[in-house]
Amino acid sequence: MKSTRDRTLIHETPSKIRKRALVVGGTRSFSQEHYCMVLIGYREKEEKEWGCAGSLVTAKYVLSAAHCSNPTVLGPARWARLGELDISSSSDDAKPVDKAIIERIPHPKYITSQNYHDIVLFKLDSDVVFNSYILPICLHTKRQIITKFATVIGWGRTGFIEGTSDKLLEAEIEIYNDTECKRLMFSSITPQTPQGHQAEQMICAGVPDGSKDACQGDSGGPLVSRDTGKCIKTQQGITSFGQQCGNPDSPGVYTRVSNYISWIEEVALGDEAIL
Repeated sequence: MKSTRDRTLIHETPSKIRKRALVVGGTRSFSQEHYCMVLIGYREKEEKEWGCAGSLVTAKYVLSAAHCSNPTVLGPARWARLGELDISSSSDDAKPVDKAIIERIPHPKYITSQNYHDIVLFKLDSDVVFNSYILPICLHTKRQIITKFATVIGWGRTGFIEGTSDKLLEAEIEIYNDTECKRLMFSSITPQTPQGHQAEQMICAGVPDGSKDACQGDSGGPLVSRDTGKCIKTQQGITSFGQQCGNPDSPGVYTRVSNYISWIEEVALGDEAIL
């Protein structure tokens, strides 16, 4: 596969455990609606355990949160399931495909004990075959975000003490400006955020009353918005961390994708000579 095709896929595809790993206040997603969604699995093949999410960005690379790369309890990320809708069903309108993750590439500035540069690329063992259930997502490339609303997607917890969801859920939430993000989530220094708010790297999103939110199990999944250009949807962020999910005035924090476009291209398209 030629890298020029991959490049087109990235930009122009038609169509808190403290680290917050689901969707609080979400509704069920329709089949083929979120074609980029990926489940990230751990442990050996016979005992797969799904613990994070991600998004397909090229035929061989999945974008996720760096803290999903090698969680202490679960071990290294080993599996990627694409085209899934309901984990508990084999008779729903879905076309799940499992791929092995053969390489985990966190951002070079990511430090395990901190929440900065929380982004990773997972390389799959072979190219994904695209269809109406499995397609890559477009990535937002500009610092400025014009839209006020975005959608968070995942199979995670439906509340702080609730279980995870077998069915893919989604919730529309607001994107907060940098001032509000800093005030609500970075009013004090913590060991995980010793440098405080880093607006170039982070987006805050949620709703004031906390009724819609990401939660444990959603980590690595995309924050997406509708696009009026060449893409149907564009990924703005990656679910990264937050406080207790579903709390008022406590938005989730998402890795700002536009800040990492050059790095994503360098990794995902860097094999041009041998593709």
